[in-house]
Amino acid sequence: MARIIARKFRAAGCPDPQYRRTKPGPLFTLDISTDTGAYILGILWGALSKAEQQYIIRHKDIFFLSLVKRHFGIGTVIQKSYSPTGVQYRLKISRSSHISSIDAILTSQGWAGRNNGERPYPSGSVNDKGFIRAWVELHSSADIHRTGRKRTPIPRLRIYGNKILIEEINRIVSANTNLKQRKIQKTSNEITKALYYTGKSFKTVFEWLYTVSEVCNPTSRGRMEDVLK
Repeated sequence: MARIIARKFRAAGCPDPQYRRTKPGPLFTLDISTDTGAYILGILWGALSKAEQQYIIRHKDIFFLSLVKRHFGIGTVIQKSYSPTGVQYRLKISRSSHISSIDAILTSQGWAGRNNGERPYPSGSVNDKGFIRAWVELHSSADIHRTGRKRTPIPRLRIYGNKILIEEINRIVSANTNLKQRKIQKTSNEITKALYYTGKSFKTVFEWLYTVSEVCNPTSRGRMEDVLK
């Protein structure tokens, strides 16, 4: 009976009160020095929030949630919800061992929640390309921008984030691609800033992010490739 009740709690995305009275079990690790580990850290950094005694990952693309779920062996079902802005997926993380593991990973890197006014870049020896690839896939837009008198179409990548984090991404991308650092752009709110890469600079950033990459979101990559054609 206890197992049946536990399964019902997990299926509903809720913590099992009986389980929470037991030992949390072994901790899960994440090697952020690898491309894959840093990519998963980027997903946690960019899509995770904490509510009471659980973590929640939300995004419109189920790929990111499925990758985290598989890496940590999370048994909770990914939930699908609807809003005026479209479909959104949600993964609740409530098992003690998972919470303790993610707490340890994020705390060691200086993580701040999504609603925090200042969200720094990870402080440890993270694989920058893997982390930034995840962040770009989560928090960017790629489109065709028309500029000049002739309204010449030009591919454009805009990366969004907190000022402190965006400044560090700007520095790291510049150091790894030989591009000049971008001027930080304002957005419609005071907290979020943006980096713009257009034309050849967009292609250069794309090639740096995806050449010899271990993991990526194929939909996000394909969208950028379409714009760059």
